[in-house]
Amino acid sequence: MSSTSSGVAALLPPRGPLRAYALTTLVDWIGNGLFHTGAALFFTRVVGLGATQVGLGLTIAALLGPAVAVPAGRLGDRFGHRRVYLATVLVRAVAFAGYLLVDGFAAFLAVVCAIALAESASRPVRGAYLARVADASALVAASAYTRVMLNIGFSLGSLGAGAALAADSPSAYTALVLGNCCSYVIVAAIVARMPDDRPRPAPEAAERPAHRLGALRDRRFLALAALSGLLYINADVLNLGLPLWISSRTHAPTWSVAVLMLLNTALAILLQVRAARGSDTVAGAAVAGRRAGWALLAACAATATTAALPPVAAVLVLAAGVALLTAGELLSSASGWGISYGLADPHRQGEFLGAWSLGSDLARAGGPLLVAALVTHGGVGGWLLLGTLFLAAGTLTGPLAARAERAALGEGRATAPVAG
Repeated sequence: MSSTSSGVAALLPPRGPLRAYALTTLVDWIGNGLFHTGAALFFTRVVGLGATQVGLGLTIAALLGPAVAVPAGRLGDRFGHRRVYLATVLVRAVAFAGYLLVDGFAAFLAVVCAIALAESASRPVRGAYLARVADASALVAASAYTRVMLNIGFSLGSLGAGAALAADSPSAYTALVLGNCCSYVIVAAIVARMPDDRPRPAPEAAERPAHRLGALRDRRFLALAALSGLLYINADVLNLGLPLWISSRTHAPTWSVAVLMLLNTALAILLQVRAARGSDTVAGAAVAGRRAGWALLAACAATATTAALPPVAAVLVLAAGVALLTAGELLSSASGWGISYGLADPHRQGEFLGAWSLGSDLARAGGPLLVAALVTHGGVGGWLLLGTLFLAAGTLTGPLAARAERAALGEGRATAPVAG
C-alpha cells in the first residue's frame, strides 16, 4: 500500500496552491476529454453541420484566438491573473452551453470563436498565476506536474465518452457537452477559493529597464517562441501523421494506432516530471530543446523505415518511434516552460507569456497541413525532411536563448544563472 501511495504522490505537486492548481487542470481536461472525443459526431449528427463547415469554423476560430493572448496577459498583470483566469473559465462554461442552442453555421461559428478566444486568453494568465504561487526554482517542475494532470484528465474523459459513443444518440452526445460545462463550473469553484495574486508594482521611471517597447517588440523572445512552436508540431505527428502513415503506407494493423496513442499517454504521465529536471534555467531549457530536436529526428527516421516491414516488425518499430516521439514531446515542453518563464519580465509576466503563446501558436498553425503533406506525398523523404525541421528548431534554440538571456540580464528582467 505504501509503495502505491508513494507512486501516486510522485505524480502530484506539493499540497497547497500548487496541488489545487493541478486539480483544476485535471478537472478541466476530464471535461475536454469528454467533449472532444465525441465533438465531431455532436456537430454532424446533433447540430447537423457538414464536415467541411465544422473544419472551416474550427480553422477560423484557431486563427482568431491567439489575437487576445497578449491583451489578456496585460489584464492579468494589471488586475491579477487569478481574477482574469476565473473570468475566462466562466466564459468557457457559458460558451460551451451555447452549443446546445446552435442551429446553423453562423451560430456555430460565433460559439466556437468565443470558446477559442477564451481558451487563448486563459493560457498566459494561467501560466503567470502559476509563476506567482510557485517558487522560481520549482516553476518548471510545477508545469510538469500540471502536464501530467492534463494527460490523466484527458484519458479519463475519453474513457467516459466511450459510453456516449456506444449509445450513439443525440441525448448521449448532448450529455458530453453538459459534462464539459460542469467541469468548468467545478474549476471556477476551485479557482475562486485559491489565493489571489496582487499585481507587482512596476519599477519607478528612473529604474525601468531600457527595453520598454513591450513583449511583441522582443524579437529574440518571439523567435524562441516560434522555434518552440515548431517543436510542438510533434503533436500533429502523433495525432495525424502516424494514423495516415499506418493506414496508407505500412502493413501494420489499423488498431495499432490506438495502442500507440496509449503508449504515448502512459509514457507522458510517467516521465514528464523526470524529463523536466534541469530545465529550470534558460541554459538548461535550451539543452532540453536541442535534445528534443534529436529525439524527434530519430523518431521520424525510425517511422520512415516501417513502410517495408512485415506487420509485427512494423508495430515494434513504430512503438520505438513513438517512445522517441514522446521523449521529444516531453523535452520540448520542458524547454518551452524554462525559456518562456526565464526570459519573461517579472513585472509583465502575463504580457510576455501571452506573446510567447501568440508566437508559438502561429508557428505551429501550419503543422497539420505540413505533416499531412509530407507523410502522404513525401514518403520516407517526407519523414526525414520533417525530422530535419525538428532538429534545426532544436539546434537553433541554444545560441538564440543564450543571446536572449544576455539581453534580458542587461535589461534587468532575468536572473543570472547560479554557478555550479
